[in-house]
Amino acid sequence: MKKLLLTAVVALMVSAVFCTEASAQKKTKKQIKQEQAAQEAAIADSLAKLEASIQDGVEMTFKYTEHNFGTMKSGSDISYSFEFVNTGKEPLVIANVATSCGCTTPEWSKEPIPSKGRGIIKVKYDSSRIGSFSKTISVYSNAKNSPVILSIRGNVEYVNNN
Repeated sequence: MKKLLLTAVVALMVSAVFCTEASAQKKTKKQIKQEQAAQEAAIADSLAKLEASIQDGVEMTFKYTEHNFGTMKSGSDISYSFEFVNTGKEPLVIANVATSCGCTTPEWSKEPIPSKGRGIIKVKYDSSRIGSFSKTISVYSNAKNSPVILSIRGNVEYVNNN
């Protein structure tokens, strides 16, 4: 969402510069510089206000940000659902959830979560990897506390299923 807004602002800045250049034949260099400075200041102010309204209106609050699986057997389902609430006043949009390793797979809602709405981020660890593990999950959103870092840890013991 921020990228979209920034792209729109950049497009406005570029079009403003080109429009100013087109009418430059009728104005002095000083007038052109003053107009460009005013346009840039107005755009920067608008962007700051927009970001502030987004940031102030959304916050993601997790019940827990860490989970310890303890010792698990290989081949078992190793997954956990991190619960959260949008404690802000605007809809929460999760842009991405990134893990520190390909052995951890996240699932999350792609739909906006309304104010006071609840959601989960489910993470699954590959139980074919034997030994202890400690992984992080980074949650990127339009919330003012983005990114939120979640973590899982545990130990997987080999079990011979033959």
